[in-house]
Amino acid sequence: MLFFTDIFLLLMEHTDIYYKQHLDRQAGPSRRLSDIVLPEIMTFTALALQMGHILKDTLYDYWSRLIQMHTPFYGEIITQDRFLHILRFLHFADNSQRTEPGEEYDRILKISSFPHPESGLP
Repeated sequence: MLFFTDIFLLLMEHTDIYYKQHLDRQAGPSRRLSDIVLPEIMTFTALALQMGHILKDTLYDYWSRLIQMHTPFYGEIITQDRFLHILRFLHFADNSQRTEPGEEYDRILKISSFPHPESGLP
């Protein structure tokens, strides 16, 4: 769990950075949502993995209240809006660190900040 906590912290940090960058690009005032916290990113990941066991037609169907589709589990764990917010802004790296035009492109930039187990590799 120690290794995964580092990954969750990285996801949480970069997802919030990407959301703030998105707000900065907006022309007018925007309603700012609260920052993502560690339990939310862990819940999001667990729920996204669990969704593979109950297949529905669309992502919205997991929160559907139609009697033939209703699965209360999802709405009790996280709201649909919060799940979709995290999904929309999920990021693994800071886009402001991308190379400028004319510079050599780093092909692994998006994952280079991921922590790695103590394997002796940089």
